[in-house]
Amino acid sequence: MINRVSTASQYQNLTSNLMRKQGELNQTNGQLSSGKRVETAGDDPVSSVTIQNYRQQLTQIDQYNSAITLANNRLQTMETAIAGVEDNLGATKQKVLGMINGAMASNDRTAFKDELISLRDGLLELANSRDEAGNYVFAGNQSDTKPFMEATGGMGYHGDSQSRYAQIDKSVNVKTSLPGDQLFTDVPNSYGDYRPVFSDKSGEGAVPQVEGLTSGSKLHLLSATTSDFTTAETIQVSFNEVDVVADGKTTKEMQYSLKIGENVVAENQLYNEQTGIVYPSRSKPLEPADPATAVADKGAEIRLKFDGISSGDSITLKPAQTINIFDSIQSAIDNAERPTSSPAAEANLQRVIDDLDSGFVHMNQQRSEVGTIMQQVDRQLEQHLDFELTLNQAQSGLEDLDYSKAIMDMNQQMMALQASQQAFGQTKQLSLFNYI
Repeated sequence: MINRVSTASQYQNLTSNLMRKQGELNQTNGQLSSGKRVETAGDDPVSSVTIQNYRQQLTQIDQYNSAITLANNRLQTMETAIAGVEDNLGATKQKVLGMINGAMASNDRTAFKDELISLRDGLLELANSRDEAGNYVFAGNQSDTKPFMEATGGMGYHGDSQSRYAQIDKSVNVKTSLPGDQLFTDVPNSYGDYRPVFSDKSGEGAVPQVEGLTSGSKLHLLSATTSDFTTAETIQVSFNEVDVVADGKTTKEMQYSLKIGENVVAENQLYNEQTGIVYPSRSKPLEPADPATAVADKGAEIRLKFDGISSGDSITLKPAQTINIFDSIQSAIDNAERPTSSPAAEANLQRVIDDLDSGFVHMNQQRSEVGTIMQQVDRQLEQHLDFELTLNQAQSGLEDLDYSKAIMDMNQQMMALQASQQAFGQTKQLSLFNYI
């Protein structure tokens, strides 16, 4: 059987073949221009899905890296502010140490007071630091509220006790702020669970009679702790030196009396410089707890230790496990111009020094916490960069063009296109009229 092929059909087939060859060449030229093997899902449906997943992961990493940049900026601002606080507390301590010098003239003490006021104001500026966005660094979540302002009775904190966080990975959140109360108003009490209250003892016959430190006293509280702070009450301790005759020899013995709350619990007991005061004494068995008895008799152990005791000294201890560093500096300012002959003024200044030491250690610990967070952020950034490199390499393997192969394909396609064009030209000349 003889198949008859019309000239129109033959022309159409040749035209389609030319268009297909031209399309393949155009596609290869486009790939060479963009450097991408897969530009649309039609180029490689399977690879296209994987490439889209890689792109989504890379976009998410970019978002985390942006959060890391923001977190680092805030942490660096906070770390710089805390470092400034450390320097401020160190300078304040040096001024207070100078004020304890009994040889200082009244004009010198006035100048020191002015410098202390300046240092306190500088500390207040640091406590009210802002980040690059104008948010208060130490206000907790109340970032638009000025955290520290002077008020009646001391420096008031107006932020909250929360920390702000930044998400730097799918399941990793880091602190980007520390609340101001944690840094400045909840400084650990260097003495333990009680704070001393000093006053000058009034002279004999004075009305009203005031218990306190005797003239020339160097009384210093070393530690004051309780095993149960929930039952802590105000403590008053007084000392009296007596002569003790034993074996024909007279020696001096320092005795103490102890009052807890409204109850006198010990009188004229020997003070041991090594152990201090331990109440109740563990050398005696505790009596069964009675709801009607004083809280100190229910098993809470109180330990007090002093140095520089003078006969006739009396001291009051108030329950307190934390201090406000601003109140401590204000105490130094208040005692700056008191006469050097006042033992209470000197004792108060010594207490400020102890508070500043505790504050410096506390700030150093907070700064270390910030440094630890910054290290964690840096490690997370390195992990993101490593993962980003891996994803880019995997995406490149699927998406990017193999130039050598593409150039070879293009040369073959050009040769095929030229052959098709020549065949098409010869085919157009096939006509019976050429043979009549």
